[in-house]
Amino acid sequence: MRKVIADLFAAGLLLTGCGGDTDTGTVSSSPTPRPTEASEPAAVVVDIAIKNGKVTSQGDRVDAKVGQRITLRITSDAHDSIHVHSEPEHEWEVRTGDDIEKSFIVDKPGQVAVESHHLDATIVQLVVRP
Repeated sequence: MRKVIADLFAAGLLLTGCGGDTDTGTVSSSPTPRPTEASEPAAVVVDIAIKNGKVTSQGDRVDAKVGQRITLRITSDAHDSIHVHSEPEHEWEVRTGDDIEKSFIVDKPGQVAVESHHLDATIVQLVVRP
């Protein structure tokens, strides 16, 4: 009889020892939740083409949200420097023949210019909202 009671007691400890709630599956000392892909907004993608001394999309306004990933897809037939006037700033060298993607996140609302330095042109104005 003592062995049966001891076995039942041990089984009870195993079931409750992790501190979890068997109805919800949660653990009392859970780590900080990380965002899931479903809760993250889709990335904003801006296509940029540098060709024959011109850049497109030139001067467009693109809406984004604070914390949203922004991806620049850049193709180029010339050397250039792409500069994002955000905080912190981002700058990438683009080489002749490049077909690259660069991503970043803006943490503050406002307008953020993306520029081509060699062509001295504003490629896009990001309008970042809270």
